[in-house]
Amino acid sequence: MKKHQRAVLALAITLGLSGALGFSSFEPAFATNDNEVITIKKGDTLYSLSKKYNVTIDELKKMNDLKSSKIIAGEKLVIKEVTDIVVKKGDTLYSLAKTHGTTVKKLKEWNLLTYDNIYTGQKLLVKAPVIMVVKKGDTLYSLAKKSYTSVEQLKDWNNLTSDIIKIGQRLYLSPSPERFTITVEKGDTLYSLSKKYGVSVNALKKLNNLSSYTIYSGQELRLN
Repeated sequence: MKKHQRAVLALAITLGLSGALGFSSFEPAFATNDNEVITIKKGDTLYSLSKKYNVTIDELKKMNDLKSSKIIAGEKLVIKEVTDIVVKKGDTLYSLAKTHGTTVKKLKEWNLLTYDNIYTGQKLLVKAPVIMVVKKGDTLYSLAKKSYTSVEQLKDWNNLTSDIIKIGQRLYLSPSPERFTITVEKGDTLYSLSKKYGVSVNALKKLNNLSSYTIYSGQELRLN
C-alpha cells in the first residue's frame, strides 16, 4: 500500500468514513439506547438471524437501513425497534425525552398531549408514528404488506372494526397514541380535573365535545 493510500485509510478509520472508501460498513439507523441491538457474529446471516429472533428479513433490512442482505461480523444490528413504553413511577416527560433521545415537545406531539403530566401505567410513544393517507387501490392487506405488519395490527392501531378503508383516510402504520381516559368520580368538576391533570377546562370541553361545564359521576372523559 502506498504512503498516501495508508494516510487516507487511517483518516477514514478515524472519522468512521469506511463507507466512503467502498467498504460495506453500516450503523443501524435506529440504534438508540432503547432498541434491542445485537453484535453480528461470524457465520450470521440475515436469514439465520430472522429465524433466531422471529423477525422477517425485510424487517431487519428496514430497521437497519440495509440496501442488500450482506452483513459483517462485529457490526451492530437492530433486531427489535422500541416505539412505545409504559410510564413507570418517577418518570417525567423530561426524563423520558432524555432517555429516548428526543424532546418533550415531540413526545407531547406524538402522544396528543396538551399537558406535561404523565401517570404510572400510561402508554407513551417514544418514536414518531408513521401516518399515511389512503390512495386509490390501497387495501389493508397491501398496506400491511408494505409496512411489514398484519391487517389485524393495522386495525388495532386505527380502531377499525372492518377491513373497509376510504380514499383520503389517514391511517397509522405504526403504534398510535393511546387515548388516555379517566372516569369521573363523585365531587369531580371540570375545574378540579383540570388542576389535577394539568389540562385546561377549555381543552377538556373540546376533547369531550361538552357544551356545558356539567359532568357526572361514572362519565368517561378523554385527557388527550
